[in-house]
Amino acid sequence: MAYIDQMIAQKFVPYQDIPAGKGKSPEQIAELGKRLFPFSPHSFQLAMSIYDYTTASFVRLVFLKVFQYTNMKTTPLPLDLPSIAQQIWESNWGKYTPKDPFYMKAFMMKPATSLENVKTQLSSVATELQKFSDVQNRLAAAAMQSVPRTSVRAKAQLYSGQVDIYQMGLGRFGVEFLECPLNDGPHTQPLSIELDTAMATYVSPGHIITTKMIWSFTDTMDDAMHYSNGILLVANRPEGSWVWDTASYVTPVSDSEAKAEYTFMPGSRFEVNSAEQTEVKVGGKIKPVLLITLTPLPFAKDVLVTSRGADAPVEAKEALPKVLSGPEVAKLAAAYKPTLEQSVQFINADAIQEDVSALGAIELPQSHPSATHYTLGHETNGRRCTCFDVVDNLFA
Repeated sequence: MAYIDQMIAQKFVPYQDIPAGKGKSPEQIAELGKRLFPFSPHSFQLAMSIYDYTTASFVRLVFLKVFQYTNMKTTPLPLDLPSIAQQIWESNWGKYTPKDPFYMKAFMMKPATSLENVKTQLSSVATELQKFSDVQNRLAAAAMQSVPRTSVRAKAQLYSGQVDIYQMGLGRFGVEFLECPLNDGPHTQPLSIELDTAMATYVSPGHIITTKMIWSFTDTMDDAMHYSNGILLVANRPEGSWVWDTASYVTPVSDSEAKAEYTFMPGSRFEVNSAEQTEVKVGGKIKPVLLITLTPLPFAKDVLVTSRGADAPVEAKEALPKVLSGPEVAKLAAAYKPTLEQSVQFINADAIQEDVSALGAIELPQSHPSATHYTLGHETNGRRCTCFDVVDNLFA
């Protein structure tokens, strides 16, 4: 708790570049902490740990977990620093780039103009950055375990567009799990594995996977598809429970109450039920999407008690919501309507009198005869969505 207080004082927490009128003030977070965690004298820090995860700070918490060699017998766990540096350098959506001071401050670094500069800075802060991530992930997990549970009657399925961060690519999806053999090291071997290899082995149907990182889900297929970078996860309701025992509804304390967000903490376990390959029209293009259905499992040393006892009547079990099969998920995904993508607007700054920065406009990465900037119809909250595919298509 003292360490997080120090990070707050030094303005590493929360993420500093929140648009005007968005996000939550420290006073609002403190009030939410008292409401959600009245049992703890550290309710503010617990609430802040969730809030900061829902901002663009989530990138830090993802990288420092995914790129750990979790099965090596050293403390702290070794990091795949070259891959982390590459991921930071290749960040390129909206204002989230290595040239942005706020984005780089999230990694305790300064704006960079080359990959080598990122590597040099990262090597000097890696020890502290890993400690920062470990502390923050532990606090976020404790807070997420403590919020009220959601009924499966209200939400029978949860959805997640993956991979979480666009530039990670499909080759990093398989290293998000403790079961990945690359976690054994050596630490000179990059943490990257072909998606087909992972899906044919430890992520294939019938296997159990354990997450290294926090996993974010939403409660509608369309929201998940909007942030999908080639994979869609569907978590079906947990077996025999009336509530989502291991998923936490964090929207009330997130940076935007317009987004529905449910989180599974690091160490969450899932049984893989099915994997279906399909094609979906996203961002104006037909894209291949891998649809994976999952069943969340209790923690290995679970202390949670489900709300339905062993003596519950048979008819209660029959009243539980339906579990979706792979083909049913594919049908839902195919019905995706790109409404938000249609809200992208291109602007020629030379042709208008108004200051484009006041519009929240983002400069286009390349010159174009009819546009110099663009705006999105919604906040991205630090995640690259398919609206950026529309921008990329402008130069295709």
